[in-house]
Amino acid sequence: MAKHTKTTNIANTPNTVKTARIISVASQKGGVGKTATVTNMAVGLVSLGYKTAIIDMDAQGHIAFSFGIKKIDLKKTIFDVLIGEAKMKDIKQNAFGVDLYLSNNSLSDLSPKVMAHLNSKQFPAPKYLLKNAIGQIKTQYDYILIDTSPSNDIPTMNSLLASTDIIIPVLPEGLSIDGIYDTLFLIKSIQEQGAKVNILGLLPTMVQDHTNLHHVMLQELRKRFAETPDIKVFDTIIKRAIRHGLAQSNGEPDIKNAPEYLSFVKEVFAIA
Repeated sequence: MAKHTKTTNIANTPNTVKTARIISVASQKGGVGKTATVTNMAVGLVSLGYKTAIIDMDAQGHIAFSFGIKKIDLKKTIFDVLIGEAKMKDIKQNAFGVDLYLSNNSLSDLSPKVMAHLNSKQFPAPKYLLKNAIGQIKTQYDYILIDTSPSNDIPTMNSLLASTDIIIPVLPEGLSIDGIYDTLFLIKSIQEQGAKVNILGLLPTMVQDHTNLHHVMLQELRKRFAETPDIKVFDTIIKRAIRHGLAQSNGEPDIKNAPEYLSFVKEVFAIA
């Protein structure tokens, strides 16, 4: 495994087994750049020498698309792992140096399937299906990043309960900023269930810094959370980049056209 010594908040002593830091990128608001953040963080971490994986917990399956993989070609997905019909090793793929545990539309069947068999032998702990699945692989990685859907369904709750940390991407616009509080409320409910999950901070995404609206809303965002010591707004902002969007649509994570993501990785994990 790659060394953890460059990162912060990782308690590994000589007598403990190194396990991955598990980070959900989550927001109850759609269209804020969750998938792009996960994809480019992973590529950035790999470029810095860290063993990194992505788990897609969104039924839209955009992670596959971002890496140029056709969802229709997926024989087994994270859904099959969660219902006990596959192991994580059975669904692993790799692209651009990142190990991928992908999803497709089948994941939308998880909630009704779990509810239909609640407290059965198949799902004795339905909130911890993903946490148990990650247990199969967590010693293999430095970082595991989870892409989530903008909902509070069973896949999203599983993602948050399996995480050590959460990053909340936010568009510098009114509705997106207001939506932060829905996400924070959901995280608080998870913490009240005993989850020891840390909010790393808020990441401004798709920023058009030449527009007055985004400039003003960025100031408002920082002002709102300036007096909230446990929730920071990252210094790094992710600008809207057409070239980067084209690269993603071609299935090519392209950190060269979005260098802010590499800066963000270095900021959030205090990597020199």
